[in-house]
Amino acid sequence: MRAAATRLWSRLGLPGVLLLAVLALALVLRLDGIAWGLPYSFVNADESTVVPKAFAVARGHLDPQFFYYPSLYFYLLGGLYVVATPLMWLLRHGNPLAMGAYVVDPGPYFLLGRLLSAAFGTISVYLVFRLGRVAYGRPAGLLAALFLAVTPLHVAYSHMAVTDVTATALSLLALLLLLKATQGRGRRWLVAGAVAAGLATSTKYNLGLLVLPASVAAVYACRGEVTRRAAAGARAALLWPRLLATRVYAPMLAAFLLASPFVVLDARQFAHDFLRQNRIMHRGWLGFENTGNGFWYNLHVNLGGTLGVVLLILVVLGVAWALWRHTPLDLLLAPYVLVYFAYVSTWTELADRYLLPVVPLLILLAVRCSLEVAVLRPSAKRVVVPMVGVLLAVAVVAPLTDSLRFDRGLSGVDVRERAKQWVEQNLPAGSTIAAENYGPPLVRTADEKYYLAAGHATPAYHLVRLKLPQPGVPDERRDIGWLRARHVGYVIVSSRVYGRVFAAARSYPESVAFYRRLAREGVLLTTLSPRSGERGPVLKVYRLVPRSRAPQG
Repeated sequence: MRAAATRLWSRLGLPGVLLLAVLALALVLRLDGIAWGLPYSFVNADESTVVPKAFAVARGHLDPQFFYYPSLYFYLLGGLYVVATPLMWLLRHGNPLAMGAYVVDPGPYFLLGRLLSAAFGTISVYLVFRLGRVAYGRPAGLLAALFLAVTPLHVAYSHMAVTDVTATALSLLALLLLLKATQGRGRRWLVAGAVAAGLATSTKYNLGLLVLPASVAAVYACRGEVTRRAAAGARAALLWPRLLATRVYAPMLAAFLLASPFVVLDARQFAHDFLRQNRIMHRGWLGFENTGNGFWYNLHVNLGGTLGVVLLILVVLGVAWALWRHTPLDLLLAPYVLVYFAYVSTWTELADRYLLPVVPLLILLAVRCSLEVAVLRPSAKRVVVPMVGVLLAVAVVAPLTDSLRFDRGLSGVDVRERAKQWVEQNLPAGSTIAAENYGPPLVRTADEKYYLAAGHATPAYHLVRLKLPQPGVPDERRDIGWLRARHVGYVIVSSRVYGRVFAAARSYPESVAFYRRLAREGVLLTTLSPRSGERGPVLKVYRLVPRSRAPQG
């Protein structure tokens, strides 16, 4: 063992060993608790949207018929399911791509999606190291990788089978390739960077803003060629649009369309979903009604919450420092970061995950600023360098502590599992139940055949989904009369919905009236709250009695 360690040290050197240690830390933080809650998607409700689409792709349905997200992540995860099919077949003793296999036990499919995110999360840490090393030197790359490895927002979403961390990794790859293009590596690097940017955009639409750093990189990469051709008689004013179009915009668009082809082939559905998603972003979403100014909220709540106060201050200084120094990478990163931050801050839905693509870049700029300031005055290095070292050490404590706390929280059971058992023991099978998001994972009558075929007799119910309320958007289902007309016998509501509604009662008068009428006319059968060691919302189960027997007044 000692001899192997010695050989590794001699081959990699101290920087290589430190990088391996950072990557190992990143991987451990992202794998710890990754199977929590399975076979249910309690860790993030969006998993229940993403994973079924990827499973459909694995079964040959390439048109997702869903464009709130682009399609690349569905294809990547669907491809992983296909690759894993032989192993899953051996372990499950049946066809893992059969619909019944997924319906009866979706746990392995969620787990593979989470492992894919954990892998891309760790790759992101490596890519930010490479980006920092190429631009600012190995120490900056190592420190930036360390900070990203322990950043709680990145750690948390690396546990989830959703698109965000994969998109972040692809955006970092694009920026690394574009940086190499600015260093005179040739137009192939520029085109490769544009292709990577297109793939990132095909994972998250908002990464289309990578067109900005790609254009900056093109200026650096092509200015020598434009100068030579202009000296030979060509018109520079015509050369620039042509070069940008052929080496940046066309490759980026082509990569996006190849990775999400049905935005064209199913253009009507794409237009419907894309426009509706944009309306949601600007109109707002449940829980973001009282956020105030989006710029300030993103800065002090979303960024401050994931970076900590010390690192956030360094980030602000780092962006200002980059604008002042304006090296090629500074001009690649700083305008992009500012435009991206401004763009998402104009939205009314201010989810923290929308900032994930720029978090590694902000960290890199903060680290770079700290290291350059430390050696700015050689006469004061003996004092300033230790001070900066202590400052960076303090800055890493808050995100690392939060990441460890997140991982520790992925333990025990969720109250929704207990609620599922309560419903199955107390409500008649076949009942019609209206349930909100964040409720118990009940079996639908439409899926009962799969359980029976697998030899699992389980109570099944006619489920009526109560969609999340949206400000200014009426929902006929959140009406007691509508539910009674459809013979709904029971209603299950969750504090993660009604708690947010009552916190912004002015925005949801109809939903408030629904809850109050439900409490007045329904019979509260049970309230299920998380016990010690449990996670999850408070759930209330009502029996909805016929109108003639409902309490009046």
